[in-house]
Amino acid sequence: MLKESVTFTLRGSNVKYQCNIDNRLFPVEIDKGQISQVLNNIIINADQAMPHGGKLIVNAENFNITEKDKALPLPKGDYVKISIKDFGPGIPKDILNNIFDPYFSTKEQGSGLGLATSLSIINKHGGHISAKSQVGEGTTLYIYLKASNKQKIKKKKTKPKLDSNEKKSNILIMDDKKNIRELLYEILHSYGYKVSCAKDGEEAIQIFKNTKTRFDLVILDLTVPGEKGGKEAIKDIKKIDPHVKAIVTSGYSEDQVLSDFHSYGFHYYIEKPFGIEEVISAINNLNIT
Repeated sequence: MLKESVTFTLRGSNVKYQCNIDNRLFPVEIDKGQISQVLNNIIINADQAMPHGGKLIVNAENFNITEKDKALPLPKGDYVKISIKDFGPGIPKDILNNIFDPYFSTKEQGSGLGLATSLSIINKHGGHISAKSQVGEGTTLYIYLKASNKQKIKKKKTKPKLDSNEKKSNILIMDDKKNIRELLYEILHSYGYKVSCAKDGEEAIQIFKNTKTRFDLVILDLTVPGEKGGKEAIKDIKKIDPHVKAIVTSGYSEDQVLSDFHSYGFHYYIEKPFGIEEVISAINNLNIT
């Protein structure tokens, strides 16, 4: 999974990578989709920190915390320790402690939600995430995941099935995160759908308006910092085609729109982070063929 995340996220990048993974890692009990999102968030940040190219080093090893260890806020026991190191400009000490805060970003177009979401996911897994950085020498993110006592079970990978075998619908995806757009595109394209992508609500509206073929489904991210999000975009999209099916996605389950999404013009809601199963389930429920 580590290798897949690194390879997928750095595809087309001029950043090279090196993976040093212990082949006897402890098993861990995780939600693969959520932990993949954490890895993607961190790797994207590292890639953006080295716009002119560079190197990314990913290590994974077994790690034991004893009662004498005071540095980590974790119970004693066995863990898997993952470190992801870039060789970018580094982060100044005065802001290093803020990088996991929601909406905190040092990038002009950054939302500040990637690492905040990653922290939430790791905490829910009973683990820990931290960062070390030296200006001029790069940044390293550390992830600790609790080892499982259960025997590792090898499961045969099965692709979720669609209710319909004839896929011919057009689907429009809107999300400001490039990795999420690419993930959704690859999932839906692999099932035979024709897929278009937009990075914000305004672009989604223009694509919806100017595409000659009708869209059967739109999948809209609720919030796009600084731009028109799904809540605003669906109003204009419904004016063009009142019958289009719409799914809203968001990582903020407490948002009022999500508790009453039908009133805002949506037909289904998928909570972030999500996996292929949630996407296909939603499509089946909406009878998108």
